Amino acid sequence: MNYIFYYFGQVPDYVEYSINSVLNVDPKSQIFICSDQKVNFKNVIHVDPKLVESKNTKIVKELNYFVDGDQNPLWSSSMMRIFYINDVARHFKIDSFVHFDSDVLLFKPFEKLSYLFEKNKLNITPLMKEFLVFGYSFIQNNNIFTEIVEIILDILKNPKDYENEFYNGNRLTEMKALYIASTINPKIFNLLPVLPDKEVVFDPGSYGQYLGGVHYKKFSKRYTNSEHIVGKSLINNEIFVRNKDRRPEIIKNEKSYDLVNLHVHKKNLKKFQPKEFVWKTR
Repeated sequence: MNYIFYYFGQVPDYVEYSINSVLNVDPKSQIFICSDQKVNFKNVIHVDPKLVESKNTKIVKELNYFVDGDQNPLWSSSMMRIFYINDVARHFKIDSFVHFDSDVLLFKPFEKLSYLFEKNKLNITPLMKEFLVFGYSFIQNNNIFTEIVEIILDILKNPKDYENEFYNGNRLTEMKALYIASTINPKIFNLLPVLPDKEVVFDPGSYGQYLGGVHYKKFSKRYTNSEHIVGKSLINNEIFVRNKDRRPEIIKNEKSYDLVNLHVHKKNLKKFQPKEFVWKTR
């Protein structure tokens, strides 16, 4: 399977841990990283964003939606990521690919998950009722992803109406823009299971926050957010988390479910990397 990563700015150590987890659990994968900084990891193809930049990406850069205000600068980079990963896929003629945030550890290969994905849809993890996140995502038909990119471009061209209707007048984030796109065309989205239902569970971010804490708080293990789909279930003791030999499991009604990925908000991926992993990026 193809995996496309994205990171702008100085690449931190945890990105390598994320990529290395893919190479350990899915060794036949082909990995691309789109980054404005040169990346010299073994078994990884570095992509210069300037060489793949499309017309749509240039338009959204010129719109400069995040130019004013005191919002987190990462919001702009996260929004641009949607456009750049599409550019990489189109440039290399990649029709099917997996994408997730660069602070995610992977525990399951694609072949053991493929039955969960729907063709001609963006398969993606929901964090809250109205927020979709790249805890894990898969697209089998890049024309569909291009359609989503064009929907989001239209949203950013006329943001005020969407801000007022969907976000109480606040600046749109990538997570909110993806959700709005799913309301505009719900037929091209498939939400992955983040609670025990199938044989495995995907982490949109809540399990990583519970096990490791949140990035901006020193002592924040067992962090939960009642607005998160997962957080609400953890607070209500409907599910429990067990980290067995660095292989997180979700427990419900005394039955255990393997976690596909761990979205480590604290960025300390080293702490959660399975001991049997070897370095394949060096």
